[in-house]
Amino acid sequence: MQVVTATEIKNQLGDLFDAIEKNEGASVLIERNRRPAAMLLNAQVAEKAILGAYAHGVLPRAVAMQQLGLDWYGDLLQRMNTHGIERPSASAEDMNVMKRSVDDVLGCLDAPRTRAARLSKLGR
Repeated sequence: MQVVTATEIKNQLGDLFDAIEKNEGASVLIERNRRPAAMLLNAQVAEKAILGAYAHGVLPRAVAMQQLGLDWYGDLLQRMNTHGIERPSASAEDMNVMKRSVDDVLGCLDAPRTRAARLSKLGR
């Protein structure tokens, strides 16, 4: 990894872009006031890293989509497929939470019908 200052990046940007574009393993760390401020990576490597982080639960979907400039979830899934990255799945705990939520909502929707049926049996 090459380390440059913010001032140096202004003078060398074209050359650094060329080097990164040609070599997937190349990266440039840009420092401002001796602290890391930004990093230049090959676009394919950066995309794979973001998609992998999403697939492994490190990045939320909204953040991954924002970083990749995507508006539609289908595009995110398509890019994952292109890179051979498997679609993330919900954990068993998350699935149980979702099931309970659905049951609660459906129970609320069904409650008026159940109440009406009970009242009709009572002749009211």
